[in-house]
Amino acid sequence: MRVSVPVADGFLFVCALLWGIGFVAQRIAALDMGDTPFTYNAARFLLGALLLLPFALRRPAARSQAVIIGGSAAALAMFAASSLQQMAMARVTPGTAGFITGTYVIWVPLLGLLWGQRVSRRVWAGAAIALVGMWFLMVRGRLEIAPDELLLLACAVGWAAHVHIIGWAALRGDVLGIAFVQFAVTGALSGAVAFAAEPVSLEILAAGWWPIAFSGFFAITIAFTLQVLAQTAAPPAHAAIILSMESLFAEISGSIWMRESFDPRKWVGATLMLTGALVATVTGLRRSPPESTHPQEPAAG
Repeated sequence: MRVSVPVADGFLFVCALLWGIGFVAQRIAALDMGDTPFTYNAARFLLGALLLLPFALRRPAARSQAVIIGGSAAALAMFAASSLQQMAMARVTPGTAGFITGTYVIWVPLLGLLWGQRVSRRVWAGAAIALVGMWFLMVRGRLEIAPDELLLLACAVGWAAHVHIIGWAALRGDVLGIAFVQFAVTGALSGAVAFAAEPVSLEILAAGWWPIAFSGFFAITIAFTLQVLAQTAAPPAHAAIILSMESLFAEISGSIWMRESFDPRKWVGATLMLTGALVATVTGLRRSPPESTHPQEPAAG
């Protein structure tokens, strides 16, 4: 199951839009469900797996070894990144969370160095610009960075790892199978932690039914499945640029639904971060030595 590059780019744009809006749902869940990030993640990822299950069951290729290995590996990165992200959402606005999480477009090429991907000078320049942007956005007064913003920064590294894993798995296994496995495993891991450490109850789940339903259907089932499908075709540079727009959609969504406002310092930081992301990903990644002209690791959300 593969698509053309223009279609893949369209899918990635939809991913960026849904993930950007999804930050609002995550923020609402953090406020309405209390300090239960793993309960929320378990509910939305298991819902995503349940919605995708009928389609995955109809595909024999969805039960291959490559699907199990690739989907499970992706789930480990997804579990780590989504957990850190949701833990921070109770105290960080959707706009700020979107911009900090969006730094995965810098971490993707940096992690690529670990397995022989050469990075252009433009990528390093973009990384430097993004770091300056993070300074304006996150640092207050005397070199203070909020702990929740550090969680989001670590979350961005987790999503970058997820991008590379999906880039590997999407070329070797069934798309729907990989998506289903990563949703199911992430939901199961989140549920295990929730039952061990959080006051799981029907009342808490009922309080967060709207963000659970929205995120489970749109941000999980649709967006992450489209991401896996798009990574079978989309060139890395195009994918990174399009998906980095989730930061803008997060800010716009936060302004519309949660009446967020950025002071001038944050706007400078946000602009620099987005500029750094675009500069860093215009040239994309170049494998050394080149093995194929087929794309390997587009960016994700």
